[in-house]
Amino acid sequence: MTDDLGPLRQAMSELSEYGGTADMYERALRKSRQSQRRMAVGTGAAAAVVVFAIGATVAVATSHRPDPSTPPAATPTGDRSQDPGCPSAQTLGTLVELPAGWSFAPTGVECVEAWAAADVRRPDTTGVSYLFHYTAGVGWRYHDQGVEWSCADLGLTQPASFCTS
Repeated sequence: MTDDLGPLRQAMSELSEYGGTADMYERALRKSRQSQRRMAVGTGAAAAVVVFAIGATVAVATSHRPDPSTPPAATPTGDRSQDPGCPSAQTLGTLVELPAGWSFAPTGVECVEAWAAADVRRPDTTGVSYLFHYTAGVGWRYHDQGVEWSCADLGLTQPASFCTS
């Protein structure tokens, strides 16, 4: 076999004179800068999403938080004219469903700060009290039933007959 590649070599030589050199450096630099821009935009977008998520969580949490103000200090219901915030036994009766034969005692409701306690009459002779808590914007809500509670656990700064110091 003969090697007749002379015309092909001649054609390639002529083409190389007109084609110039391939410049891969500029193309690599352009791709690198494009990748850097994409990374910066992606990082910025991710940071914005995180900031927005934290801000939205804080906004929702603070909007559902009860008002920090508490009602004025309360007194027993015998002196209702000085404390309109202390609920009556009838009002508290609408918040809980007492078992059959039970009723709130006529002794009234004792209120101290944001807490109210009402004695309950039962068929047996054992005493029990129902404890209610007041939250601004929500109102009075049932909290617990029992004989006495810890004033410190309730956050009371004033003495109350329904709790111990």
